Amino acid sequence: MAGIYRFINTNIPTVGCNLRCEYCYIKQRGNENTMLKIDNSKQLFRYSVEHMIKALTVKRLGGVCMFNISGSGETLLCPEIVEITEGLLKNGHYVALINNCTIRSRIEQLAKLPPDYRARIFFKVSFHYRELKRKNMLESFANNVHLLKNSGIGYSIEIVSNDYVLEELEELKEFSISYFGALPHVLTGRDEQIVGTYPRIQTRLSPEEYNSVWSSFDSDLFSYQQKAYDLPHSEFCYAGVYTGTLLLETGDFHPCPGTKKVTNFFEDIDNHIEFVPMAHSCPFHHCFCGFFLHVLAGVSREYDPDVYFYQFRDRLCPDNSTWLTPTIREAFSHRCSEYHQPYSTDKAYYIDLLMRKIYKGINPSPEEETELVRIVEKYLTQKGYRKIAIYGMGLIGEWLIKLLQVANIDVVCGIDRRWAEIKSNIAIQAPEDVIPSADAVIVSVYAEFTNIAPLLRKKNIMPIISITEVVF
Repeated sequence: MAGIYRFINTNIPTVGCNLRCEYCYIKQRGNENTMLKIDNSKQLFRYSVEHMIKALTVKRLGGVCMFNISGSGETLLCPEIVEITEGLLKNGHYVALINNCTIRSRIEQLAKLPPDYRARIFFKVSFHYRELKRKNMLESFANNVHLLKNSGIGYSIEIVSNDYVLEELEELKEFSISYFGALPHVLTGRDEQIVGTYPRIQTRLSPEEYNSVWSSFDSDLFSYQQKAYDLPHSEFCYAGVYTGTLLLETGDFHPCPGTKKVTNFFEDIDNHIEFVPMAHSCPFHHCFCGFFLHVLAGVSREYDPDVYFYQFRDRLCPDNSTWLTPTIREAFSHRCSEYHQPYSTDKAYYIDLLMRKIYKGINPSPEEETELVRIVEKYLTQKGYRKIAIYGMGLIGEWLIKLLQVANIDVVCGIDRRWAEIKSNIAIQAPEDVIPSADAVIVSVYAEFTNIAPLLRKKNIMPIISITEVVF
């Protein structure tokens, strides 16, 4: 397979940075002092790197993935970053590193990896021109980019649109052409201090002035973001399946930043991972991650067929060389959706109403419930599951019980840690108790399935399934 099966946005809990850029989003939020503390002695991860790499095999994830790794500060300051990168590459994955390309020692370590590994590394290089100039680091920055190129590591140079650099744009362009053979791509700078709404563009310029200034870089990335920046979206979204956000500190996995946890990659690693899409229940009116979710992942399966992710990252230099390596360019010339079958009508319908209940608290209409009952009864009957125990007696558990009872499925008991406090028309017991005769246990608390299922398996032999797996 030439493309990427899943694009996994991977967050590492580093907050330290060696630069102090005026437009930094952490600085915007008032966390500058925290960000500047570089404490390499702090244990960043709950699990060992060996355990994490063992959990992130191609087989377990369903295919070759790209891990897009970034920290809240400078990514390459993470002490384990080279070990993590090498482990993922050894597993057969691609690794993208978002960084400021100033940590020479880490770059040199990565440049010594085997050629096959280097071909699957991509550096998303953040070019902080004013700060590098202030710290007299422009020359060393350029030398580090050249080391990437000479080592066969793909890269893309990107600046964040910001008002601070407006008076120096011409010298920035001249420097870029001279040292990198092309202008950097432009990422839209957002005002991250706004809470609860889609962040506005961080600029004092009028929309016309802003577009005129930054369009001069002829960046497809910038053009696409301006086109799609504040368009509302209402499609069935496969974020959570084709892509997602992994918190490397804990192993928690979310469909997108700001959405609910759906599973944990590092608990119960001997069992498969159940990926769950957002469907129509994205909590945001606008897509925060549109340019890679839609163009690289194809999460809506409705996209411009003439736009591909490599256009947002590559540049052609005067000597006919390119920033992307052939391996990375080929991977970025496909969408994750090419390697997935869309959900069946029944599966999409079930997941859509389940996510709507979870995210928005909306119950099915009578017509929707009739169809939902038909679907649930059909699939449980196909599996031979006519007697069910339910783990988790919260709102979703109670909703599922009513659904099963209407579908003439016998709910033999409920299971909950708060069993003594719960009043219900069915028997309620503790997780430690032996479950009475049942064909299967359905765990309604799907986000905690990876730590609940092993506990239930200790005393019970029937299948333990997640509520997201009822329709298969």
